[in-house]
Amino acid sequence: MKKPDSIIVFARLFLGAMALGAINFAFRWSDATALLAQSPEAKAAGIGLGFLIAVFVVSTSTNLALWYFISRRASKVAKWIQTMFYLIGLASFAWTFNNPLEPQGLALAISVVILIIYGAATAMLFRPDAIAWFDRKPFDPGTFR
Repeated sequence: MKKPDSIIVFARLFLGAMALGAINFAFRWSDATALLAQSPEAKAAGIGLGFLIAVFVVSTSTNLALWYFISRRASKVAKWIQTMFYLIGLASFAWTFNNPLEPQGLALAISVVILIIYGAATAMLFRPDAIAWFDRKPFDPGTFR
């Protein structure tokens, strides 16, 4: 069965946001390592560079698994996990927006763009052609026309 346009757009947006997130991670690497080095709490908990790398690898792996199960396997469970992750991320971003330890300047701007792209990708999962595809029913290929 051919994929609906909404799922194709979802995959492109989602993977694009992931790539931008990796760039942002690399861009913020020196700030994050300096912050960890100055934090007595992080030292006491044994959190160091390995922790940063592990969090990046686990989150990237989780996102790739979600992308696979949503865009290749039409998994409703993965769709709802992605939706919940997005909503949690949105709430977390709003909660920490004024935190001086959070990204500032260009890193903040990139984070906002990533959040918007993830939101657009998640919204694609609720378009009529995507809903029909998740239900394994015929869909209207002209949804975007």
